Amino acid sequence: MRSFVNLHVRTDDAGAVSALAEELRTPGLVLYVVPADGWYSLYDERLEADEDREALIAALLRASRLGRAAAFMVLEDESLFWALAEGEKLIYSASSDPEGEERQGSPPADFQPAAIAAAEAGEPKTASVRALARMLGLEPDHAVVGFGDLLEMDEEGELPEEVWVLEDAAATGPQLFTDRPYLEEEHAGG
Repeated sequence: MRSFVNLHVRTDDAGAVSALAEELRTPGLVLYVVPADGWYSLYDERLEADEDREALIAALLRASRLGRAAAFMVLEDESLFWALAEGEKLIYSASSDPEGEERQGSPPADFQPAAIAAAEAGEPKTASVRALARMLGLEPDHAVVGFGDLLEMDEEGELPEEVWVLEDAAATGPQLFTDRPYLEEEHAGG
């Protein structure tokens, strides 16, 4: 089952994206940025580990200072939360899971409501995210991965050259368990 969290912003200001990534990144943790076709995809270790919708919305609103921003959170490929923001305002969000659906705001005028509803209802939820990403003009493959996927590629030396890796200057590599004691407890003695 797939779970992931990611954030995307459409802008032509790479310097502003770099500053945003440094602002969002938690000291001691890693954040990856993948530029493609006018979009910058951010994969943050903290956001993915915490699976905190409010923290994701806060990051989305900060990213939307630079342009249209989108966020996706898929949990166990059964639960989807996604949102759009522009100008530091949340314009649309939707969540769906086996217990129900919830929507806030209105989709932008350049989206067809029926197409959004069909995409949100898709199964598995990675299929929903791919469809929504296509509507945004975002690379679907970038929308269905998370921090863990990029970390694995990084550890195996398979990261594409254009990926930015933001981490503490003194770090020798991603610090998986820094400031995440609950993970250490899960793996202790086992």
